[in-house]
Amino acid sequence: MKKAFIILILFFSFCYGDLCAQEKGRLSGSIESNNQIYRDDSKIGAKAPKDKFGSNNYLNLNYSYGNFRAGIQYEAYFPPLLGYSYKLEDEGIVHKYVSYEDKNLAITVGNFYEQFGSGLLFRAWEDRQLGLNNALEGVSIKFLPTNYMSLKAVYGKQRKYFDTGDGKIRGVDGEVNILEGLNIKGNTVFILGGGYINRYQEYTGPLENYPKSVNAWSARLDFTSGNSAFQMEYVNKGKDGSSLPSQIIPEGSALLTNYSYTQNGLGINASFRRLKNMTFRSERNAVDNELFINYLPANTKQHKYSLPNLYPYSTQAMGEIGGQIDLVYTIKKKTALGGQYGTRISLNYSHYNKLNGTLVDGAFYSSSDFLSLDGAKLYRDFNVEIQKKWSRRIKSYFTFMNLEYNKGVIEGDNKGMVKAKVFVADLLYKFKKGNALRGEIQYLNTRQDMKDWIAGSLEYNIGSRWSFFLSDMYNSGKTKIHYINFGGSYVKNSTRFSVSYGRQKAGLLCVGGVCRMVPAASGLSFSLSKKF
Repeated sequence: MKKAFIILILFFSFCYGDLCAQEKGRLSGSIESNNQIYRDDSKIGAKAPKDKFGSNNYLNLNYSYGNFRAGIQYEAYFPPLLGYSYKLEDEGIVHKYVSYEDKNLAITVGNFYEQFGSGLLFRAWEDRQLGLNNALEGVSIKFLPTNYMSLKAVYGKQRKYFDTGDGKIRGVDGEVNILEGLNIKGNTVFILGGGYINRYQEYTGPLENYPKSVNAWSARLDFTSGNSAFQMEYVNKGKDGSSLPSQIIPEGSALLTNYSYTQNGLGINASFRRLKNMTFRSERNAVDNELFINYLPANTKQHKYSLPNLYPYSTQAMGEIGGQIDLVYTIKKKTALGGQYGTRISLNYSHYNKLNGTLVDGAFYSSSDFLSLDGAKLYRDFNVEIQKKWSRRIKSYFTFMNLEYNKGVIEGDNKGMVKAKVFVADLLYKFKKGNALRGEIQYLNTRQDMKDWIAGSLEYNIGSRWSFFLSDMYNSGKTKIHYINFGGSYVKNSTRFSVSYGRQKAGLLCVGGVCRMVPAASGLSFSLSKKF
């Protein structure tokens, strides 16, 4: 701990000494501290840890001087908040790098984040809400040999809590803008790209022909013309190994397509995805959100209200097929339906099935055509959202959701298929002097799982600095338990402080379709963040 603080002090001294005084460089960064004091709450099954306290803390510092950049990230968990891995209970500098960048070349040594294409093949990224950070520690090179071609190369090991995993990752990626290369002008863009990733991890077990080295590659295209755009990416992953249980997993593959169109207030987006054996980690025995090499977010609508998020879809990397379609239309202002300010209507439909085949110990063995939709239903969501501004002071949101959620498969319990309907009404009223009051009411109706829920909240904002809220989720259909929360926040410039007290329901917490299980919790939470 002393060593970490000495490095931080030297870093600050370096900037705030003569160098910064002479305006030869620039320091930027952020501080974030999230804390909770827990209490036992037998009604929701919440058990406080021994010391009744959890604290996740982050300090990020970046220094730039000309073409050079350097940075560190210090993290401390005293201990980690409930729901985060106990392996995080430590402190130290977990991210450090030095980089050089000019017009055509960028080189980074140390820890870095990177992505190839959509991330289906490779993505190194951080999400603190999920407790996920799989940054590479090694070398990254980006090269632009021409104005129509880009190349990337990476080598290193992934972060694993306060260390690195055993597996080595090396990869290359490239893109070519075809029309730019042929010097064809116009409003059309045609880009071809592809990538390659190799993961190597030693194996000393008894199985013959066990894959120490796993190769994966991707090919993609991006075509845009006028109001339309089309993207497609295909990934192939070679045979992999599993240590739990010890076996060889067949080849994997992923196909993602996306089409979008915009014209005069109308927007359409349609996407399709198929995954088979696409769990890809740099260690075979990694669990939970550890050491993912690729990024597989749920290709479904991400809802912002609490009751629709009781049943969030979690990507089934070993075997799923489906997609979604979005349609957004804005009715013009000063029309019969649009009114003085216009009306925005959003329709979304998403549907996912299991691949038709057999899943054995985490490996999928297909027994159907590549695009077969005959497998069991995993998830279906049809939802409508209407946004309407009634005056300069009043704005409303109305949402309806019709959901089918295979809880038995997605969460691994015996609940089977949950069918639910959700209704949401959200009203915002703006007072003078920048103050505003927002209220929402939600209702979820289902005969399965925990049956009906009711939720509501009130939020009052005083200018741009003060905000207060009171919310409740009530399980009216089964447990008769209230999940009440109340609190507030204060914002000044880039500093934000918030405090709240209440209950947290056990279940899946998902960000962009990537999920982790969180336990029931009750107590006082407070956080502080600042950017500079």
